[in-house]
Amino acid sequence: MDNEERNKKILAIVLVIILLILGIYKIFFSKPKEEKIDTKTISVVKDNNRFYTVSSCVYKYLTYLSAKDNDNLYLLLDETYKKENNITKDNIYNYIGNVEGDISFNARKIFEQRLSKNVYKYYVKGYIQTNTIFQTSEKQIYYVIVIMDQSNLTFSIMPYDGEMFGDKK
Repeated sequence: MDNEERNKKILAIVLVIILLILGIYKIFFSKPKEEKIDTKTISVVKDNNRFYTVSSCVYKYLTYLSAKDNDNLYLLLDETYKKENNITKDNIYNYIGNVEGDISFNARKIFEQRLSKNVYKYYVKGYIQTNTIFQTSEKQIYYVIVIMDQSNLTFSIMPYDGEMFGDKK
């Protein structure tokens, strides 16, 4: 009987050691599962920080637009948009329009679409109002797409027609 109990204890110890080794291996040597990214889901941005960050990106773009700063506008435009439309610094206003005077922008609704692990696409609907010395314009609906890369903290801009919001320009 002593021999049988001793064999059971040894077997239990060996099993515990094997399970411990497997656990340590899994923790330190197994590859983490890649996160599946749903690129088709588009949702309303509810996070205030994200909402105002995206809104600030649009305001920066509009500031460059009203100042007619071609160099910075060209840098802010999305690369694929520039290639698809053969945009240069000389013909940039043919594709993005023009705004005069002091600009105020008020974002009303923003939709978010995740393109990859660190890249998000935001569909923005807001109102712009231009102020000049003598008058203030009516609020105009303004649509734009902001593509934000969180890995290197950059963003780019694409003009947009408002299809996402159900009221195309």
